[in-house]
Amino acid sequence: MRKAIWILILFMASASLQLMAQQNFASISFGVSLPQGDYAATGDLSSNGYANTGGAIKFDAGYFPVSYFGIGGSFSFGSNYAKRDSLVDDMISYIEENASGIPDIPDDAEILYGTGFWNYINLFIGPHFSLRASQQLYFDFRFLCGLSIVRPPDQELRITYDGNEIYTRTSHNNAAFGFTTGGGIRYKFNETLAIKLSADYVQTTAKSTYTFDLFDGVIDDVPPIDAEFKVQAVEITAGLAYSF
Repeated sequence: MRKAIWILILFMASASLQLMAQQNFASISFGVSLPQGDYAATGDLSSNGYANTGGAIKFDAGYFPVSYFGIGGSFSFGSNYAKRDSLVDDMISYIEENASGIPDIPDDAEILYGTGFWNYINLFIGPHFSLRASQQLYFDFRFLCGLSIVRPPDQELRITYDGNEIYTRTSHNNAAFGFTTGGGIRYKFNETLAIKLSADYVQTTAKSTYTFDLFDGVIDDVPPIDAEFKVQAVEITAGLAYSF
């Protein structure tokens, strides 16, 4: 009788563990990247990113050697528009204040400006905690860190007036340490596929250089600006996860 009771207890415990056991997964998600802090701020070319809302793509995976706790990995790409008008105004103000050979740039000056996007690529790994609330619903929490590659917008500004010509550009890709932390849910609608919703905070460091070239009619050069600030963004994404 006692042996039968122990067998029953072990069977129930095993069934319970199977119910709450995690399944490894891989996923792809798409969503928005919402810049935060200095990354979104304007007013200072040396410490602000002038970044606007953009998009994000994420490839995530989780491996769970034990229940609840596992190893997570993420390969993600984010892209943010630049705030064109604010950036042009601050560039012009900086040129006027730092080149004594340049008079005030008139309002009717011909201004040609082109810009791309802020782009960042992240390759992260770290702890991933997952709670299986039911047969279909998972709650995920993670903290990942690793390598970020940041590319500033390809910006070119050309100002022409009264025989003067001013040309400025920015460049300088950089690699830096970065991290992400956040959480989300996975809701399974069959044995292998689930809908995945998540919100993550991402942070890394951007470095870029504004270079100013002055041509006809201009006496003094304008010193370059070495910019450095934190790239901070909240990424809200939705996609599909495959369990295995």
